[in-house]
Amino acid sequence: MSTIEPQDNEGKKTMTRRQLLASVGAAGVLLAAGAGLPVKVQAAKSTVPVTDNKPWYNVKDFGAVGEGLYDDDAPYIQAAIDAAASKGGTVYFPPGSYCINRGIIMRSKVHLLGAGAEVTELKAGDTNLLMLFSGGGVGSYSIDGITFSGRGPSGATGDIVERGIHMLEGSHITISRCIFTDSANGVRLVRSRHVTVTDCTFLRILGSESPAEGFGIVLEGGSNHIIKGNHFKNVTKSCICLNAGSSYSLISNNVMEQCQDAAILMSSKLSACSYHLIEGNLVTSEGLQESASSSTYGIRLKDACSNNTIVNNVITRPEKGGIQLEAGDNAGDDRPYGNTITGNTVNGTICGIAVINGDANSVKHNEVRRVQTGILLNTAGEGGSSSAKRNVVTGNSLYQCSVAAVKIASAQCESNSVFGNAGYENAEGLADSGTNTATAGF
Repeated sequence: MSTIEPQDNEGKKTMTRRQLLASVGAAGVLLAAGAGLPVKVQAAKSTVPVTDNKPWYNVKDFGAVGEGLYDDDAPYIQAAIDAAASKGGTVYFPPGSYCINRGIIMRSKVHLLGAGAEVTELKAGDTNLLMLFSGGGVGSYSIDGITFSGRGPSGATGDIVERGIHMLEGSHITISRCIFTDSANGVRLVRSRHVTVTDCTFLRILGSESPAEGFGIVLEGGSNHIIKGNHFKNVTKSCICLNAGSSYSLISNNVMEQCQDAAILMSSKLSACSYHLIEGNLVTSEGLQESASSSTYGIRLKDACSNNTIVNNVITRPEKGGIQLEAGDNAGDDRPYGNTITGNTVNGTICGIAVINGDANSVKHNEVRRVQTGILLNTAGEGGSSSAKRNVVTGNSLYQCSVAAVKIASAQCESNSVFGNAGYENAEGLADSGTNTATAGF
């Protein structure tokens, strides 16, 4: 089988960045720094790697065209990545739209660099592509400044559905300044570790009834991820989903708008999702009509979710609730336990913060306004798992709650502590139907 080599008249396969700049002189140095380039391309100047002694591989030197839908650039892009993998290096995508009819396999120690997500696009030429895929043991790579454009949902019921990036058991990987658009999924990390996704945009992530479609970012198992500073808009299901026992990750400073499910969803059975820090995220109703909702819930923790911290998030106009911790009637030990909810702001919904069938959670120093119920402790179902015990509700500011500021709705809510909360224009301060509630103030 023949190998695709770079199409270079002198037969030279690679050139280091140092050699490249030396060959083009002072004008080339200015161009490489972004001087005189169009505004959209100037953003690429920040993506030049710090180390300049590793080879660069231009995908067009390997035969990629980058002119839209009619040429399959996948084999040429793959050849460039495979060549870079031998020593480690940068695979560069000049401005263009690169159609791919098959998935691209990523290699370790390769840096994919576009000219900026606004001008460099990878476009799916077929349905259900894993547009960029890495398997077990592949890591220490990065992806920067590329748009991943999909074909949208197909309704497939299996796990092989369209994704911009699919990562299996990868480690030490960075995805930055990319755009994921018109796709059935953005990024899925399966049993991976130390992955950073920053400053990316997820726009029109489209789903169907298929449970595998419609998510911005999915963390399936794995640990030690950083999901920070991303923007999500018009996502059919959840912007960020954590499941299958994922742990020790930072979900921070993301902006989410027009999400049709919980903006951030954490859900797991048997193996708990634990020790995540969900901090400083914004779920906004910006640009929506007055009757429209920003999401169903702002942040939702289901079943086995323990020892997570939800702090300083701002959630406006979710349909059903701002922050909800819950487990079903038959959950057994798979219930929210030991989570801390503090410093959050919820405005304009049915219930500000709810704990349903959860134990030993702390709800403190939050601000809730213009809701029916400010903070709710409740149970669901009639089985032995239907209880909410030893939760603490303290120091919260609760305003304009039309039903109650704090409501303990069931006698199966036992030994909870409610004290030191304050507010005004509430129909009732504390509505307590619980058992052995410790109270001071309301």
